[in-house]
Amino acid sequence: MQAHIPTPKLRIKAKKLYDNNVEETFTTDNILEYSKIEDVSPPSGELAASYVSLNEQQILNHENTDNYQFPYISRPLLDNVEEVLINDDESLANDEPLFDTIDEVLLDDYESNVSDIEEGLDNSVLEEGSFDFEGFSGEYGPYFPNFTSSMIFIWITKHMISTSAYEDLTKILTHPKFRKEDIITNIRQIRKWRNRLPLAKVNEHSVPLSKYRTPSTYESTKKAFTISPLIHLERILNNPILMPKMYFGPGVVTDEKQEFWHGELWQDSLMFGEHKIKKDNEDNRHTRGNGNELWLVEGKTNLVNPENIAQRIIVWMCDMPEPEVYDFYIKEIIYRFNNRWKFRDITMRHQLPCEYITLTPPPQHLPVLKIFLDIYVDDFGTYRNVYHSLGGVYLQLGNMPLNLRKQLKNHFLIGFVPFGAKFNDFIEPVLQDIKRLEKGLIMQTLNGNAFVIGSIGCVTADLPQGNDIADVKRHNAKYGCRSCNVPNDQYTNIDYNYIKNARFHQQTEKQFIEIKSQHSKIDRERLATKYGLLIEPGPFKMLKWDRHLQIPQDPYHSMAGKARTLLEGTFNIFNTNGENAFIEYWKNIEKPSHWYRMPNPVRYRQSFMFSDVLRLTMLMPFVLRRFLKPYHIKKEVLNNWNMEQNIKQNSAVLKLCTCWAIEAKVLKLAFSNTMTESVYQELQELLKREYEILIQHARNFATLLNTAVGVKEMVHRIFKNMVPHMNCKVIELDLTKRYNTLQALRHLIDGWTDPRFSTRTNALNNINTDPILRTIFSGWYATESLSITINNQKNVEDERDDSITVCHDENFIDISFSNKWNNKKVRSMGLSKKLDADHPFFRDLYEAYTGFLDSKATLLNKNLEFYGSITYTVIKSNQDNIQIKLRVGDVVELCEETEGIAYAKIASIFRHQANNGKYYAFFSFNWFQATNTFDPVLECPLYNIQKPEESRWFQIFPINFINHIPYVHFVHNCTNICNVEHDETNRGYILNKF
Repeated sequence: MQAHIPTPKLRIKAKKLYDNNVEETFTTDNILEYSKIEDVSPPSGELAASYVSLNEQQILNHENTDNYQFPYISRPLLDNVEEVLINDDESLANDEPLFDTIDEVLLDDYESNVSDIEEGLDNSVLEEGSFDFEGFSGEYGPYFPNFTSSMIFIWITKHMISTSAYEDLTKILTHPKFRKEDIITNIRQIRKWRNRLPLAKVNEHSVPLSKYRTPSTYESTKKAFTISPLIHLERILNNPILMPKMYFGPGVVTDEKQEFWHGELWQDSLMFGEHKIKKDNEDNRHTRGNGNELWLVEGKTNLVNPENIAQRIIVWMCDMPEPEVYDFYIKEIIYRFNNRWKFRDITMRHQLPCEYITLTPPPQHLPVLKIFLDIYVDDFGTYRNVYHSLGGVYLQLGNMPLNLRKQLKNHFLIGFVPFGAKFNDFIEPVLQDIKRLEKGLIMQTLNGNAFVIGSIGCVTADLPQGNDIADVKRHNAKYGCRSCNVPNDQYTNIDYNYIKNARFHQQTEKQFIEIKSQHSKIDRERLATKYGLLIEPGPFKMLKWDRHLQIPQDPYHSMAGKARTLLEGTFNIFNTNGENAFIEYWKNIEKPSHWYRMPNPVRYRQSFMFSDVLRLTMLMPFVLRRFLKPYHIKKEVLNNWNMEQNIKQNSAVLKLCTCWAIEAKVLKLAFSNTMTESVYQELQELLKREYEILIQHARNFATLLNTAVGVKEMVHRIFKNMVPHMNCKVIELDLTKRYNTLQALRHLIDGWTDPRFSTRTNALNNINTDPILRTIFSGWYATESLSITINNQKNVEDERDDSITVCHDENFIDISFSNKWNNKKVRSMGLSKKLDADHPFFRDLYEAYTGFLDSKATLLNKNLEFYGSITYTVIKSNQDNIQIKLRVGDVVELCEETEGIAYAKIASIFRHQANNGKYYAFFSFNWFQATNTFDPVLECPLYNIQKPEESRWFQIFPINFINHIPYVHFVHNCTNICNVEHDETNRGYILNKF
């Protein structure tokens, strides 16, 4: 693999202004008009005969009789009419009408209502049988050219084969290695080949079912199926794609935090880090003393160089057993709450993992690998119309970097909790295996034998399930928070001291002992209610972990739920005019092109997914700022605000827009890929104390994104899409088997060595070197982000058609276009498919060839092809491949020499055939110019977009200037002149920083 060539920086050169000449457009419509049926004279006597003769003459004079189709009357109907006219002489002689009574009634109704229909309906023809085509001459003509084509068409129609599935099939059938004689006609024989794969061992055990949650036909127990985390771990440690990218070192203290090992939990715990912390800066924990007494100050953790240590001292933490000799002691903790310093007893602290965790000494001759297990638990509905939920339990390894953890194939299935079963009964055998891992195991890895040790790093679940796992009562109980002892009537009290009243693992353990010591069930329940705990702890008690630190509140549901509440409150204060205005402006506001269409947020917001709520939050400040006026808000709401909070009508709109701007900024910070100390402080300030608890979770796990379940919930969709293809007898087993097959193929393709046949090589692990089959695997979540071999790509390009599009940078491959523009579209954009040597477009293209493609020859080919979108793949060394899809109108960010980061809107996408005969792809940009000012309400920077007549900057660049997926969004800075449509003379735009 060749190293990726960095994206070249732009050189913006001055140019002369030019006149933009737009060619006139014209269209030619071939429209055949036919008289309506009621205009045909009644077929009686000679008129009827002449009617028949006319149609016969039309048929005889038509050059292609077989392909001719009548617009109103089909051939069988004409045949019947001719039969009546020829054989029914008596009817014709008596001048009786040809049509029966029913036909007369229908015609009368048609004639009487035709004017109403024409006035009330736009009754245009959407689809009809075409007769303007050249028929095929074979035995399957005129519709199909041959047997193969006709059968494939029928097969696609019968089984509703998708475009991507058919393209995959054609790649297999046309591959040079495909052999017709190798086809197996019996699919059952093919399915038996599954048993040859290196399938993971699936264990089963019986779990009791609740009679209150299951139908009467269910038995009292059911089989549950699990895949041990140790099986997944062993395969991952031998996977040549995953193992080299995993981290097994000590905790890293860094200013920019992104990975789990940047968090405090990894740094403090012996289970994941080492006995020391990797030093990245200098300082130590702040303490303050007087005599022999010290106070522990909570704040930023700092480190000190070992050479700066003068001597070793012994400090007794008074909540621990008193040592025989010590120099200082600590009884109290100093912490800051509500901008004031406060004290609390030393017993009210989270113990360091080294205080309750002891490790088995590893063998001296083996390397030690410490594993961070991240378990996710959530229920999902299996069927669409029948309530039958399954509890999905998945595993991730925190040792993988974030880019690997975001891939769906790296969410490893442990099993499904059967419908009606309890999670604790299901998970117990899995926890037994994790208990073995805590003691340490010798495993064969890609680099030889190693001593592997690890445990639960964090468990992520929704609010009720998370409380169950933490052994805390549900959230509707009096003390139903798993992080602190806040009463349910104080949830909204921003002055409640959640730090002083936090839950601590060692205290909870003592409370469980106290509950268990009660003699009667009533006393145990009373005491459990007092502490807000379950009567007895669950199976996780066997592990070495802290239930209150390692089951964080899910930031995805917490933050999105807060946004949904704010969204509901906002729409409830709108009057009818406000709702209508919101819908009108919501439909027309600029949205990122890759967003799917969302339903009406006013009417259908209750059905919004959390991802929809987060996207809507990103645009709400701009929508409100664009349309909201005091008369859009209910009068009683305005009066109430004025009386209770002294908010005037004009300031009410400003405060609401500001509120949404803050909310959007909070969500932007909360789900940042990286966090720094300044981000922690800014987020803490914005969250206003009631959400400060999330800050500690961010510090423990480096970022809130590491414990968010946005990507993890997408795994549910994979299994829900599998359900229609299962026999649904034992759905848990069917889904587990399907997943097992996918992971077996995935590991083989990654290059994993099957221990059963360790001496044999398999061509599957070289399949990523075949560029013909690359798209089959790149579009599949189980094999996404395969590495690509460029040398083979070049050979295939030489064998393909000359019309293939290439890039001068060989790291840009698989270039394809869609939505080709016709002449009318091209002219409407002020462009031409023919290059004009006097036009600035020609000069820009020539400069692009000269400056970036190193081609200074005169452009011989004058033809251009314009498209609405382009897709290509970027190869980066030691990183995952990036698949990029861009559309006309998308805004991109580029590196520019003077401004650093420059923004531009894609004005057109086109390709041109160079003098060497190859096609190259280009972008044409309209540039945004920074004004160095900010919107006073949204606090977002303001820009001006380049005018059509301006040509101070070059606009045409090859596609290698965009080597990453753009995440930038601009919104038009509307003024009073703008209504639903923008004022084109207003060139102002706002950069959406949310």
